[in-house]
Amino acid sequence: MRIAIIGSGSVGAGLARSWSGLGHSVVIGSRSPGSERVVELAASLGNGGAAADLSESVAGADVIVLAVPWSAAEASLAALGDLNCRVLIDATNPFVKGLNLGIGHDDSGGEQVARWATGAHVVKALNIVDARLLDGKKLDDREISIPICGDDSDAKSVAVELIGELGFDVIDAGKLEVSRLLEPLCLLMIKMSMKKSLGNEIGFRVLRD
Repeated sequence: MRIAIIGSGSVGAGLARSWSGLGHSVVIGSRSPGSERVVELAASLGNGGAAADLSESVAGADVIVLAVPWSAAEASLAALGDLNCRVLIDATNPFVKGLNLGIGHDDSGGEQVARWATGAHVVKALNIVDARLLDGKKLDDREISIPICGDDSDAKSVAVELIGELGFDVIDAGKLEVSRLLEPLCLLMIKMSMKKSLGNEIGFRVLRD
């Protein structure tokens, strides 16, 4: 599968390396594709991994992953061009002024992304996992649960397949408006990870019959 990952930070880079290692063709979309850091990241990828500017990165991609800081989300999506009917995995969280949610209660970052990316099939996913665990590392010998949500069943199926390949326990949590619950959950995870007595790496696990 050809995956365009928008963003080259810890989340984007972690996903790129993991999916590339599984045989997928990954292109890093960046505002500065020629920067030393992005060039080095692209060079570390197998299976034709490359870097490109934002609009070129999504050409021919089967799925697009948004993994940029919230402050860059709107501009990045605008630079991608027409996203109608494209599968878009939104891994962002609407954090502003440090660790504060800029959207919540009656709206969410996932829903805002869908409004910016007109016509795209948005799936909120991978927003509550530590970037250091994106290779599917197990904690306490258990898979980490990754809840996802979205309004298009086919797009969610793509997300389930790709995220499941990383070694996660993927859970369909419902419609895209469930992002209103998943985004604060990320903030809880971060706050817990800052308490060093709990360890440096924390993940959530849904226990069920």
